Amino acid sequence: MSGHFEITEKKAGTVDIITVKGRLDAGSSETAQERINRVLDAGGRNLLVNLCDLDYISSSGLRVLLATLKRLKADGGTFRIACAQPQILEVFTMAGFHRIFSLSPDEATALAGFPAGP
Repeated sequence: MSGHFEITEKKAGTVDIITVKGRLDAGSSETAQERINRVLDAGGRNLLVNLCDLDYISSSGLRVLLATLKRLKADGGTFRIACAQPQILEVFTMAGFHRIFSLSPDEATALAGFPAGP
């Protein structure tokens, strides 16, 4: 049984912003991966994932973020995460992910960390 899950996309200049709300778990991570891949397949190289309203992330959710980071690194892109809640940050820290991801306290701060457009 998967709980509430919602994913939305928008653009801010050259940055694709994907907002994930609710639970990113085994039941929803496949959908999240598909949506992220679609953005990257369309040529997205600057990706911001907003986790402000994410309540829960499982290991499958972490794998989605890790796969995204690896793909963007390989493509010379930039991947940042905005505002992980304390309970999400705790999971990141336990997995050692806080050292490999660029985590920002909010979307505006995260956006400021992207390279300027061409």
